[in-house]
Amino acid sequence: MGLFDILFGPKKTYRRSVNQITEKNIKKDWEIINVLLSEKSPSQLRNALITADRALDNALRDVVVGETMGDRLKEAEKLFDKNLYEKIWNAHKLRNTLVHEAGFEPPHFVLTEAVQDLRTAIRVLGIRV
Repeated sequence: MGLFDILFGPKKTYRRSVNQITEKNIKKDWEIINVLLSEKSPSQLRNALITADRALDNALRDVVVGETMGDRLKEAEKLFDKNLYEKIWNAHKLRNTLVHEAGFEPPHFVLTEAVQDLRTAIRVLGIRV
């Protein structure tokens, strides 16, 4: 860490795109997500959201810095329009609630909408899913 980093914080760096291996893995994840969405059972929809959130996190790892997905989302704010950025955060918070709160059962449409918002975010990053 240099003097500049100490005085002004680390330089924010953005890569232009997701690397090919990450893109391939994300596309595989979306094949699974599409199957989960077609099943439409509550557990399948929860798994679809969790997998979609992980896929976006993997993409963000390639384009921004940050130790956690929350950190990476904060760094990625300028990559998305304000409305989509808010939807991404809401989808991520929904995923966290699903994982950490026993018995939380959001409606079907809430889960599918969150998955679609994460799909849109991944597409904005240049990945065709």
